[in-house]
Amino acid sequence: MKPSGGAFTLLGNPPAGKDPMNRITKLPRELQMVIGGSVLYLIISFLDWQQVSVAGFTVGVDEWHGVGIIAGLLVFAVLLWEAARYFGVKIKLASLSAGLVSAALALLLLVFTIITFLSHSTARHWPAWIGLVLSIVIAIGALRRAKTEDVHLPVAPPTN
Repeated sequence: MKPSGGAFTLLGNPPAGKDPMNRITKLPRELQMVIGGSVLYLIISFLDWQQVSVAGFTVGVDEWHGVGIIAGLLVFAVLLWEAARYFGVKIKLASLSAGLVSAALALLLLVFTIITFLSHSTARHWPAWIGLVLSIVIAIGALRRAKTEDVHLPVAPPTN
C-alpha cells in the first residue's frame, strides 16, 4: 500500500520539486565541482595512498598521516565553508570576500595535496593519483567561481 500525501513518502517517487538530484543539478557548475570533488576527495583520503603487498598480505597508509592530515582538515574546511555559503550563513572575515576565502581554501588544499603526494611517493597507490586530480578539480572550480563573482585580491594600504 502506498502512502498518500504527508511530509514523507516512503514508497514511490518523491513529491514534485523535492528530488535531491534535481536540486544538485540546478547548482552552478563551479559549485558542483567544488562540493562534489570535496566529498569524493574526503572519501578517497581514507583509502590507501601507499600500499605494499607481500606474500598475500597487504599493508597500506592512507592520506591521514604526516602532512596529509593538513590536507584532510582543509577538505573539511572547504566543505563547511561551501555549505555555509550555500545556506546563506554570513561569516565576516575582515575585508576578505566569501569567494576569496573559497578560492584560498581550495588552493591550500591543492598545495597540501601536492606536498602529501610527493612525500608519500614510496609504493604510491591509485587513490593518491585520484586525490591529486580531485584537488586540481576543486581548485579549478573554486577559481572559476571566484572569477564569476568578480573576486579581487585584497590590496594592502600604502605605508607612507
